[in-house]
Amino acid sequence: VKGYSAPKYAPIYQVDSEPTVASEVKIPYPEEARRAGVEGTVTLSIAISHEGKVTSVKILKGPGYGLNEAARDAIRRFRFKPAIKGGEPVATEMKYSYTFLLD
Repeated sequence: VKGYSAPKYAPIYQVDSEPTVASEVKIPYPEEARRAGVEGTVTLSIAISHEGKVTSVKILKGPGYGLNEAARDAIRRFRFKPAIKGGEPVATEMKYSYTFLLD
């Protein structure tokens, strides 16, 4: 029997390499924002597991008009290369910004 070991966690300022995006999801432009002509950056606080999965998302700031929620919902489907500390993958939290631009 192997003893339980909790996934390792390190604050972002202590990791040797920060998480990087491995695969991202195209975020559809919310119709409400498109009609209003709103562009802007949504800043999120995201927790990333030692496996590179997004485990929690908090909206810190954004322009509204559905952009904040669209970014939050899409970032949950992103995959990251996890943070590394001492040669091992660790869970961490970081800020992530996504900018919406009308084409």
